[in-house]
Amino acid sequence: MKTFVKILVAIIVVAAICGGVYLVLPETAQIFVKGNIQYRTNDEAKDKIDSLKKNEIVYTDVQSNGTEKKVPTGVTYGDALDKKAKTTVWYYEDTTNGGFRITYYGTKVSMDLAKYGSDGTYIDKTLKAVFDFPAGGKSTVTLYIGDEQCDDAMKAAVLQALAN
Repeated sequence: MKTFVKILVAIIVVAAICGGVYLVLPETAQIFVKGNIQYRTNDEAKDKIDSLKKNEIVYTDVQSNGTEKKVPTGVTYGDALDKKAKTTVWYYEDTTNGGFRITYYGTKVSMDLAKYGSDGTYIDKTLKAVFDFPAGGKSTVTLYIGDEQCDDAMKAAVLQALAN
């Protein structure tokens, strides 16, 4: 009986240490842990993430006369995002309005946006893409490089860089 109690205490101590380590991790590291577990255990999340990964990247090109033109790239989000980053994770969550959100995190992403009409070359940055799907509404994509949210011109440049 003493051996059983010792083993039980050891299991509890190890679980407490793992939980403590998880809680002190930064938010991005916690998302990597949650996202990897979620993708393997939640079939609904896996299906929606896999469906999103198959969507083609389309960016908006603003013509010299000010008109906007949607440009399909022939490249899917899954192929582009997973190839650009060293480590990736996709995370699904329900939103309060009845819709859902899928967030992509990628580490060590390098892109030269100057080729696509934006300023800057980004080397070994974190890329975050937030795909919002409100209930009965139009979906949106918000991109972040590091902690900086991309404006429309930078977003178009990032999408072009991902597709090439």
